[in-house]
Amino acid sequence: MARHNGELVQWNDERGFGFIAGDDGRRSFVHISDIGRIATRPRAGDRVSFTLGRGIDGRPAAKEVKIAGANPLNVEARRRGAPTPTAPSIGGRGVAAGSIVALGLADYLLGRVPVWLPIAYLVLGAVSIAVYWFDKRAAEADRWRVTEKSLHLIDAIGGIAGGLVAQQLLRHKTSKQGFVAVTVLIAIMHLAVLASLGLGWWTLADILPSG
Repeated sequence: MARHNGELVQWNDERGFGFIAGDDGRRSFVHISDIGRIATRPRAGDRVSFTLGRGIDGRPAAKEVKIAGANPLNVEARRRGAPTPTAPSIGGRGVAAGSIVALGLADYLLGRVPVWLPIAYLVLGAVSIAVYWFDKRAAEADRWRVTEKSLHLIDAIGGIAGGLVAQQLLRHKTSKQGFVAVTVLIAIMHLAVLASLGLGWWTLADILPSG
């Protein structure tokens, strides 16, 4: 199949799609799944070569896209003798998530909180991981997305440990500085509250609305 040359003139990195302007003047849709795996993310202005096909909606779409000058994934690492990257590490987010769960459990063992509190953190954390996973898959498939406010809300009401783990392992929402800043504030709030409960500075009655 004939290959064409052009330029990536528009790219939505969050949703994983954009548009290529061919040298012949034709404009084609391109999805991240049709771009060969490279060490860096696509950017507007990249020169590309591609074949022409059809997207799932029947519109012209670029296929088998190769970005000029981009290194195939892991080529540089192999050339320098560096180990091939493995699954993402837990990192700082994982440490924070583990600390939140550990503090909730410690508060229960100290008799500061009822057993439902650490259980709630675990259950809501699992819910948060599932929602982040859904949003990541939706972004890759260009489907309906979960709003950032909804992600923050789930984390704020107790899913923060799972949210932190999901961000790290899925590499999702980690490049959006505004989103990361709100996540950090939510994590700090939960760590501070749980630590204060454990030290006896507060009780749940001081925090939860009275019925």
